[in-house]
Amino acid sequence: MLPWATAVDAEAALGRAMTPAEALWFRFTATTPDYYLYCLNILFLLAVFTLAPLPVALLELRAPRAVQPYKIQPRVRLSRSEFLRCYADVMRIFFLVIGPLQLMSYPAVKMVGIHTGLPLPSLGEIAAQLLVYFLVEDYLNYWLHRLLHGEWGYQKIHRIHHEYTAPIGFAAPYAHWAEVLILGIPSFAGPAIAPGHMITLWLWIILRQMEAIDTHCGFDFPFSLTKYIPFYGGAEYHDYHHYVGGQSQSNFASVFTYCDYLYGTDRGYRFHKAYLAKLKDLAPSDGEKEDDNGFSYTKLD
Repeated sequence: MLPWATAVDAEAALGRAMTPAEALWFRFTATTPDYYLYCLNILFLLAVFTLAPLPVALLELRAPRAVQPYKIQPRVRLSRSEFLRCYADVMRIFFLVIGPLQLMSYPAVKMVGIHTGLPLPSLGEIAAQLLVYFLVEDYLNYWLHRLLHGEWGYQKIHRIHHEYTAPIGFAAPYAHWAEVLILGIPSFAGPAIAPGHMITLWLWIILRQMEAIDTHCGFDFPFSLTKYIPFYGGAEYHDYHHYVGGQSQSNFASVFTYCDYLYGTDRGYRFHKAYLAKLKDLAPSDGEKEDDNGFSYTKLD
């Protein structure tokens, strides 16, 4: 809730006229408690978990031949009922764990200094903070994810997420409730270190979950972000981690690849890529290359 009763009061406090975006924000938030604004995170997450994986899922179910050349593990095909079961399991975790966690974390959000007031942050400020959030989350998530691949962590917690050895977008948040709590720490660390506006927090939550859905989609499309963002892992990179499964000591990174490179945990992936490239050189083909288990890379060049 903003501390000004009218737009005139707000502009007097700012010492200038409000921008169109600030005027819209004033009308939207002037009498809305901050807690209600924060709770919109729940609606955003629900929309992302439901809608973001849907286009690729529909393509896989209704036009499998059209997208087959881009599927990373082409021998794995899930039925409609399996997609629905995954979504139902995610919704169960969402309403029992993620939603309540969002509701209860508001005091921590206020404590670190995330605010709803004016002026609104500039696009440059938002971009800089989001970059910090992604880098902080990526580094902390790398080590917690690696810890979860220890014998105890994997058997008791992380194996749930690895039930999908050929991941799909709906399975990005599919995990044990304890994993949801553990990996929520890196997601909150960035905003705690560099707190900003509530709008920046909303964007961070939305973009991070959309990125997770992208890396779990199971397809390596030509327009994938991994083609354009330096050090971004993408679906092909993370798919290998799921493909190897519980034995995996490779590709722990959640977003970027620099931690795996620095700490040597991408060696298995690089060896596999080199092996497939060698197969391609020995037996060139216009089609995709697979190993004995059907794991495929369509873009090796």
